[in-house]
Amino acid sequence: MVEHSLKEVVKAMCKAYPGGREAMAGALGMTATQFNNNLYEKNGCRFFEVTELEAMEDLSNTSFLADYFAKRRGCLLVEVPTFEELDRVDLFSRAMRTAAARGQVDQIIQQALEDGVIEQHEAELIHEYHRRHMAAREEEVAAIIELFSRKKK
Repeated sequence: MVEHSLKEVVKAMCKAYPGGREAMAGALGMTATQFNNNLYEKNGCRFFEVTELEAMEDLSNTSFLADYFAKRRGCLLVEVPTFEELDRVDLFSRAMRTAAARGQVDQIIQQALEDGVIEQHEAELIHEYHRRHMAAREEEVAAIIELFSRKKK
């Protein structure tokens, strides 16, 4: 998902939340009208405060807001994986996800190059899938280190 603005991030978080925008508004203690006024900065309303954006991210159980800010600074958001029941089968599964993610990047690049030029929207898509590939690889490497490192006692 490529978000270009905080408004798009808010919309994506609402879409991920059961019940959508109306339910998100209610969870924040707002009416749907108040929520929309804040979202579109209408009727003298200001955009959401950071605490409200964070609450939406928590409610929607997404990382869209964190990813927006990471991309804004040219950074890569990588979730810290949990390793409660990590084993070699899990490592294989992670390696396959990483390989598949790289394959997606390569396919998008190949399609973009069919006409010999990479357009701006194609470049954005390439970067989005490349970030996903790098995040998958980071998680894979962290899992390998976690599984095979000597534990301090």
